[in-house]
Amino acid sequence: MENAGETQKRTALASVRNLVATPMAGAVTILYVIWQLVVEQQLFLRTFLVERMGKRGVPVLPLGYWNVLALKTIMLCQHLSNNPDLLRDVRRRTEQRVLRRLQSRGVSRRQVLAISEYKSGEIEPHRFYHEHVKRSVPCVLRGFVENAPADWTLARLAGRFPETVVQALDKGTKKMVNTTLRQIAEDRRSNLIPQQLLLDQNPGFYEYFNIPRSHQYFPVMGRPSKPVLSFLILGLGAGLNANYHCEEGPNWYLAVSGSKRWTLIESEYSWLLYPAARGNGMRRFAKFSADEHGEPSDRDAYALMEYAPRYEFDLHPGDVLFFPAWMWHKTINLHEEGLGITCRYTAPTQISNRYFRGLQLLSAGFWKSCVEVIGCSIRGNISDLAADTEHNEQETALY
Repeated sequence: MENAGETQKRTALASVRNLVATPMAGAVTILYVIWQLVVEQQLFLRTFLVERMGKRGVPVLPLGYWNVLALKTIMLCQHLSNNPDLLRDVRRRTEQRVLRRLQSRGVSRRQVLAISEYKSGEIEPHRFYHEHVKRSVPCVLRGFVENAPADWTLARLAGRFPETVVQALDKGTKKMVNTTLRQIAEDRRSNLIPQQLLLDQNPGFYEYFNIPRSHQYFPVMGRPSKPVLSFLILGLGAGLNANYHCEEGPNWYLAVSGSKRWTLIESEYSWLLYPAARGNGMRRFAKFSADEHGEPSDRDAYALMEYAPRYEFDLHPGDVLFFPAWMWHKTINLHEEGLGITCRYTAPTQISNRYFRGLQLLSAGFWKSCVEVIGCSIRGNISDLAADTEHNEQETALY
């Protein structure tokens, strides 16, 4: 009788959650947007009238106030019209004016910055949060997982979690499809280009990589917090490169198997990466085609890229990389496998790109995604997102 009563209670609670999930998610999303508009965006006045794109403390390059205002206006028009080619010639002339300003002022090209690195146990969570998460400063934790297990390979993971749902690109149809981890391991990129799998759908997977250990590094109101979503990125193929892109939310990346060469660029220098005005606002891609190094294949046509200061470093299995929201990044696989775990957190942090956040608020896709993710969290079935190929957190569109 007690078991039957408990079952009825759980069923009733699940029914209530299902009933209120979407309305509550909608209400939370609306409150969040109102707060963004009034406090952070200041009714878009600060967003458009202040030249700085990124956080305080990052040097501003002499792009020219009116050039930046013009670029903001052009990209807004492209975004709202869903036409990335709108005012293309005007944008191109503006970018050429920016290039001449940088050249005439002797701004350094391809400047490489030093990223903060810590050995295992060298920085404790409280200090990590205040010096890096809260201030939106990237860093690397070397050997966070000491002696990363040898079975952190695709073949071993497929043997342990064979039926886990994976998102992949079908080479034939050029569309995203759902398949299994076992099939990805057997296919080896013959017909499918693997993208990601959602760790939240499988508690065993989540615990296997000890994701809860990272919670204490992202406190909310003084208590450890969970990532909104966590993914295993499946990058297969030596030399596979991810073109420059950025997305919302602080990122905690754990290298699982194989090594990758990373490049990070502060969001302050977004205009130097020719951000494309396409997508749902959840992430941004550089609009140029990349060469085998992830740089513009036509360097002359996209000459501003040379003036963006950058961090460059390699990550190895067991290393962790933290980088803030909207920080541009690209990767290159140094080995055949380049698996890594990405966790998206929401811990309070300094806003790192007010303009991109503003465009996000004007995107229907952003509203839809917020309601879906929050609704799934309320219902307790966040794993359902694994079956939705629109929720793709892969590092780049590799196709």
